[in-house]
Amino acid sequence: MKILKLSTLLAATTAVAGPTLAQDAPDLPCDTVRVVVGFPPGGGSDYQARVLVDAANEIIDGTELQVVNISGQSGNRGSRDVVESDPDGCTMMFHLAAILSSYFTGRVPYSWEAFEPVAMISREPATYAASNNDNFTNLDELAVFASENPGEVTAAVSMGSDSHFFALQLQDALGVEFNIVGYNGEAERVTALLSDVVQLAQVTEQTAAQYFGNELTALAYMAEERSPRLPDVPTGGEQGYDLDLAGTRGFLLPAETPDEIVDYYADVFRQVLDREDVVDELESKGMIIDYRGPAEYREWWQTTSDEWEKLAKNFGVYNPRD
Repeated sequence: MKILKLSTLLAATTAVAGPTLAQDAPDLPCDTVRVVVGFPPGGGSDYQARVLVDAANEIIDGTELQVVNISGQSGNRGSRDVVESDPDGCTMMFHLAAILSSYFTGRVPYSWEAFEPVAMISREPATYAASNNDNFTNLDELAVFASENPGEVTAAVSMGSDSHFFALQLQDALGVEFNIVGYNGEAERVTALLSDVVQLAQVTEQTAAQYFGNELTALAYMAEERSPRLPDVPTGGEQGYDLDLAGTRGFLLPAETPDEIVDYYADVFRQVLDREDVVDELESKGMIIDYRGPAEYREWWQTTSDEWEKLAKNFGVYNPRD
């Protein structure tokens, strides 16, 4: 299979007849807007952010969005940078719902209220993969092996992130306990799987699918229906474990950013997702487009925060630093 460079993919993604400029652009005190991604280049968040930002720059007139990777602490270095930035529209974040789990586990002293929700972009159901070993090839076999060999299944997560919470939910459903270790983002988790340093990890289709069937074993796709791109990978529900686990990505600005700036960016990304080529590119990497504007996105954060607070308490990891 021919592998295209990221620059080639982005060029193809933005190859349209001509951009439609966003209207009523606010007067920002900067020419370049930083879009912070809290993970290293090469992972799902970084890739998706670059596709969206590249397309947005075809719409925006007067300023340019630029992806900036500020990795470390499971995305928290990046989110902290945004929280501490001026609410002037010159810094935004593309992030997962890990803000919530990081807050509830005490890794950061702020939750989603430290941001202004701009636009939810997508959901990406979790895919669980195993390293190339003969101990388990599906969830039932994983449950049996982990039960008979306590502590021998090392699961890679980004500590305090949604991948951490999902791993807690999975081990609870299987009735076992993993040896959970932390890695800084998905790209590092996949590397650890490939080298058999860990035996289990949540991955994305975009980053790990090329290794399935050869160097990695896909155990389960955690959604109601199978992925059309991974038709041979059974869902968790098909295997008797009815878990709907999905990472959610979107754009956030610092709290107290004026409504006109929030609404402007929300409209920019709505226009981006009106483009068939952009949607096709994202969906081809396993993402489910789920655009929600500021009000709906705010409601999603509040509802999800309430649910995750209960999870944190149930799993004994609730330790917020208020």
